[in-house]
Amino acid sequence: MKLSLIGQTVLVTGAARGIGLSVTQTLLGAGANVIATDVNLDLLLANTEALQAQHPAQLQCDRLDLKSPQTIPAVIASLNDKYGPITDLASCAGILHLGSLSEMDFTAVQDTFMVNAFGALAVMQALSGSMKQAGRGAMVVVGSNAANTPRPNMGAYPASKAALHMMVKSIGIELAPHGIRCNLVSPGSTRTEMQQQLWTESYGESQVIAGDTAQYRLGIPLQKIAEPEDIANTVLFLLSEAANHITMHDLRVDGGATLDN
Repeated sequence: MKLSLIGQTVLVTGAARGIGLSVTQTLLGAGANVIATDVNLDLLLANTEALQAQHPAQLQCDRLDLKSPQTIPAVIASLNDKYGPITDLASCAGILHLGSLSEMDFTAVQDTFMVNAFGALAVMQALSGSMKQAGRGAMVVVGSNAANTPRPNMGAYPASKAALHMMVKSIGIELAPHGIRCNLVSPGSTRTEMQQQLWTESYGESQVIAGDTAQYRLGIPLQKIAEPEDIANTVLFLLSEAANHITMHDLRVDGGATLDN
């Protein structure tokens, strides 16, 4: 089955690299009009140059800063006026600060929650009104399997994702009567710069796959980490009509790493 998003205009956050960039490419390939956003507009424009050449009528790029949720409604309204109407959302932006939660500078904790949870919520809120008027829409938010599994020395990240997960499910139950679907995609270890930030000379891809009992990691039953395209294809499915009766679902894409818990 070939999934098509022809006629849909999708706002993608965190589109400059990693999963967000792969999502942008995948959605363009499925025929969507994509408004790709990131806080780093220069990097976004550089990394999407080839996509812009391939899909000049489908791809628009603009700046969106999730650390400033008070500015988001006006930015979304402007994007909707310039490029819209925006029919769907792929929320991919996220940051990771490493360190013991018991000792981490509180500013780093606040920044993590601001981008990963509150900024994402502000985008969902800003799009809810127009989606209600249209009587349809789909929001797919990239969470994390870490939302259900604590990790040492990265506590702010899973805590922010746990908050995000409940926000998505809560807004999903509120928007369901209006024909709007809200779902989560929860990656595990994925070949991105954020994942490689965790690797050292003695701890890398093979150790992630094998697991590490000293770090309370169970390993990956499928014996491989995910590629960004694996996550992007899942986002595509949940945005498409093939997922027409799915909402408030957390679809984990982690090779079995959390044993479906």
